[in-house]
Amino acid sequence: MKKLLLLAFLLPLFLFVQAQEEIVKWTFPNNKLSDTVQNSANTLNLSQVLRIEGAGPIVMKNGATDFAAQATNWDNGMDVKNWNIRFVTTGYDHVKISSKQQAGGTNGGPKDFKLQYKAGSTSTWTDVPGGTITSANNWTTGVISNLDLPADCQNQANLVYIRWIMASNNDISLPAITAAGISKIDDIIVTGMLMTGLADQKTTGKLSTFPNPSTSSFSITIGKETAQIEIYNSNGQLVYKTIPENEILSLDKPLPAGLYFIKATQNGKVNLVKHIVK
Repeated sequence: MKKLLLLAFLLPLFLFVQAQEEIVKWTFPNNKLSDTVQNSANTLNLSQVLRIEGAGPIVMKNGATDFAAQATNWDNGMDVKNWNIRFVTTGYDHVKISSKQQAGGTNGGPKDFKLQYKAGSTSTWTDVPGGTITSANNWTTGVISNLDLPADCQNQANLVYIRWIMASNNDISLPAITAAGISKIDDIIVTGMLMTGLADQKTTGKLSTFPNPSTSSFSITIGKETAQIEIYNSNGQLVYKTIPENEILSLDKPLPAGLYFIKATQNGKVNLVKHIVK
């Protein structure tokens, strides 16, 4: 019975974070070529860009919600021409991907794509199960939504490569794609679950950090009657522990770049906040 009670007490503190979080995304909000740089706030992949192989150049046009990346010159591109991205997934599992594709209007465009991946630059391109895509002149046909990426893509410090590669030379309306055929891609979003033993609990009281994000040192506002402060990294490892003497704790211990969880025991309750070190 004591073991069961202990488990019931500890379980909320040592569950995986269940909510999917953005790892990297391209939603092309500004109608500028700079939109080829991803626009997620997650610091893991700030400089990653959308690329194209064999076709192009990339321009910005109307998209599913605002704008999208568009390119021509897809003729004779089967198994060669593709859209592609790369990113790391350090600290994340349950990695999923979503995207929307369209083939263009009077100029037609490639009808068939398939999603492929490789983990690390020396790996072999492999089809993603369920990653067959059929495009049309709309934003609802060529959609993949929260498709699970294979285990090789989980918690990868090396780059994960993803490409949307032409699976045929079929045009959406003509027998074969011409050089004028258009392909668009939009709302590329990769998400995952943080691999941490800490639950994503809502904060009560005054627990907060500033500045957040920070570059190295930062402060923690903890409120009164805080018995203990612990800091865990995104792998659930304890990296700092102290009993605070004041309501504001200045942390001078340098921490590597990454995502951290600040855990405070206050009035017998456990509160958590997230903190990012750039």
